[in-house]
Amino acid sequence: MPVSHLLLALIIMAVWGLNFIAMRWALDDVAPLTFAALRFSMVLVPMIFFVPRPKVPLRLLLGYASSSFSLQFCLLFIAVAINMPVGLTSLVVQGQVFFTIVLAMLMHQDRPTRWQIIGVSVGTLGIAAVGADIGQTMPLLAFMVTVCAAFCWAVGNTFVKAMGPVDAISLVVWASLIAALTLIPISLVIEGTAPWGVALRLLAQGDLVFWGSLLFNAFGASLLGYGGWSWLLRRHPTALVAPFTLLVPVFGLGSAAVILGEGLLPSSWPGIIMVFIGLGLTQVRDLRSWLFWRRRGI
Repeated sequence: MPVSHLLLALIIMAVWGLNFIAMRWALDDVAPLTFAALRFSMVLVPMIFFVPRPKVPLRLLLGYASSSFSLQFCLLFIAVAINMPVGLTSLVVQGQVFFTIVLAMLMHQDRPTRWQIIGVSVGTLGIAAVGADIGQTMPLLAFMVTVCAAFCWAVGNTFVKAMGPVDAISLVVWASLIAALTLIPISLVIEGTAPWGVALRLLAQGDLVFWGSLLFNAFGASLLGYGGWSWLLRRHPTALVAPFTLLVPVFGLGSAAVILGEGLLPSSWPGIIMVFIGLGLTQVRDLRSWLFWRRRGI
């Protein structure tokens, strides 16, 4: 991978990891459903007027938007709002890798490799071990909501798999439209108008923290993240690019410790290490296959 492409991959992982800090800051002031609706509204305006609708069946687009966008981010924001540590959130949500493998096996008859089975087993035990610290570092409800968010991400991945090749920016923008149209009325019904008043006042006052958090979520994590990731996947073998996602919780845990001062109990580290090992093992066969063809100049 050229150095410039390597740097792009590292920037995307850093953006995705640091995005959990931005979530924390925004949710200190604004209710979770309201912030989710604002995030997707910011993504689609004005992009929706310049980006054509992705050429995929409407049912797949609706399924992806509902699972990966509306449900996943509502649950993530709710988890953070009810005191899930953002560093651990960045780790636990990577359970989507394990859920994705299981769903692909059940829904698409994909045959998992031996290493994937081992990786899912180790990673699941690791997440369970992290969850053993419930009550000490995080509430039970916040942990379970984060696990549900990871599952929603995995469900979204199954819709993407069914779509085939698709422009990532187009998919993000139009899925954001569906998410915003869904979340705005839901947030008004559940949370009321008061959080919207707070959010609009912060925006009108030019609050740098809130503006920065919102823009970082919308343009950094969504457009730059998904767009750049798709660009890399189209130019390099998936087995070369996919393992970079292991760096998301590295940046998430590290930035949460440095910026927010989030501490982890020593008892959390065995589970954290097991999750990293499990994520790595799910990539072993693909990486070996890539090396096999690489040696043959293909």
